[in-house]
Amino acid sequence: MPTSLLRILRIVREYKARFVISQVGMLIAAVCIVAYASLISELVDEGMVAGDPGAAVDVGIWMLVLAIMMGVSIAVAGSQAVFFSQGVAYYVRRELYSKVQGYSFENFDHRPTSDLMVRLNSDVVNIQNAVLYTILLGSLAPFLLLLTVAMAIINTPNLVWVVVVVIAAVLAIMALLVPAIDRAYRQRQLALDDLNGTFQENLIGIGVVKAFVRERYEMRKFEERARELRGPEYQAAWRVAFLAPLLTGLGQLAIAVAMWVGGNNVLNGAGLSVGEVSTFTQYMGLIITPLALLAQVLPLISRGDVSAGRILEAYETVATIREPDDPVAVTHDDVRGRVVFDNVSFAFRRADGTSDPPALKNINLTIEPGQQVGFLGATGAGKSALVNLIPRFYDVTEGKITIDGIDVRDMSLHDLRKVVGVALQEAVLFQDELRPNLKFGAPDADDEVMFEAARAADAFGFVSKLPQQWKAPVARRGYNFSGGQRQRLAITRALAPRPRVLILDDSTSALDASTEGRVQGAIPTFMDGATTIYVAQRISALIDLDHIYLLEHGEIIADGTHEHLLETSPLYQEIFESQLGGGITAGLDLQGAS
Repeated sequence: MPTSLLRILRIVREYKARFVISQVGMLIAAVCIVAYASLISELVDEGMVAGDPGAAVDVGIWMLVLAIMMGVSIAVAGSQAVFFSQGVAYYVRRELYSKVQGYSFENFDHRPTSDLMVRLNSDVVNIQNAVLYTILLGSLAPFLLLLTVAMAIINTPNLVWVVVVVIAAVLAIMALLVPAIDRAYRQRQLALDDLNGTFQENLIGIGVVKAFVRERYEMRKFEERARELRGPEYQAAWRVAFLAPLLTGLGQLAIAVAMWVGGNNVLNGAGLSVGEVSTFTQYMGLIITPLALLAQVLPLISRGDVSAGRILEAYETVATIREPDDPVAVTHDDVRGRVVFDNVSFAFRRADGTSDPPALKNINLTIEPGQQVGFLGATGAGKSALVNLIPRFYDVTEGKITIDGIDVRDMSLHDLRKVVGVALQEAVLFQDELRPNLKFGAPDADDEVMFEAARAADAFGFVSKLPQQWKAPVARRGYNFSGGQRQRLAITRALAPRPRVLILDDSTSALDASTEGRVQGAIPTFMDGATTIYVAQRISALIDLDHIYLLEHGEIIADGTHEHLLETSPLYQEIFESQLGGGITAGLDLQGAS
């Protein structure tokens, strides 16, 4: 049974009237088809055999009426079926996309983009086709089958056993082939996930592939994934191709048997007339028709059911970051920006629910309102993991984080992320104009606010020189801007909502020291006393901050001002010497500071 597909259809309620109309139309068409076939007996016996032209004309008129009604009913049903299937696809795609928007960072860690792309596209199309052809063909088949069997029992009871044998044989064949088709389609969709993942990864990293001349390697890898997809596709396709002619041949054999048995009955005077035998052969044809339709529809239903199961799995994925049941009301203007880490530990979770080794261990620190603090450490020290806990991109494993004494888990995500602004490590822009990109977090902000934010991020100058300035087009992911320009635009986007806590997660790594210094010097004036947190691997980005925390292996091993750390922390001294060599950077005599 296509349980997943049925669940999808029960959920979609917006287009139920279209579905009902299509089914009524198919039922009327089925009645007309069976009634048309039943009139064959009267046409033969009362018209042709009896030699009564009037009776033949009367029956012919009724047959014409039934044919017209059948055509109109199928046309109406078809139009409604198309509308309904398109509506189901629209509904499923819309709802799944909305669900994905509610995923947490951890959900995306476990479900790659290529997987979601297949579900939003290929799987939705499979559901759409399954729904369309089930309504057009699959629903007509049972109506025809039931009505035909009923009429055969009433009009030709002596030949009903032929119908029973045929139906039993068809069910046996389907029981043998359909489960294997279903398994093959499941394997096919998984292989399609892998193929799309390989393709997407290759395109994203095409520069690396070409730089290392690895095109042939990538081609072989893609060919291997394509071969893995071809296997289950072939297994499904040959069974589908085998099913339809097998059922059709079985039906034709049944007609031959019916004609032989019925003909003998007529010749022996055992109660059947020529017209009844002719009608029964029509009945057998009508039984063959729905069986042939089912042979075409069942693979589509099977494929659609597999895809529906995948859609439901993605839809029922629970976001790991939950909204509080009774959130504490937080207003932007009332937040002072005091951030406290109280014995915080954190570990990333794997897809199976187990945890990696702790990325952060026993973090205790307080950032006062308006302070500018920085987190320094080698790659993997836990800097980004630490700041990602503040806006609840992830939740702490132990301990708590508070803003102005309120646990961040007690705030609504909307309120929390309005007061905490973030410029992430990767500066991603959206395909649009510059203005909506820069106002992404504050779409109602005045242009003057955007201009001031751009000046603070040192982006105003180069944007003003663009031919279209603030209406300049942005390519996908902002690739028509340099890395440094994207970072400055991303900082502008983070500044525009004027958050009370600003996190800059290594967001100046592509800037030269002079530009970085200008940005850091302008941000405090624009932010008007907001708390600012920097994450960096370069000491030059943190020297002028109020406080610096040095992380190693997920723990704070030293903290203080630049001067204090130079005096007390061997690791900080080592980083300072390796990066700056006691020289002069950004107009500061760093050697003297030591």
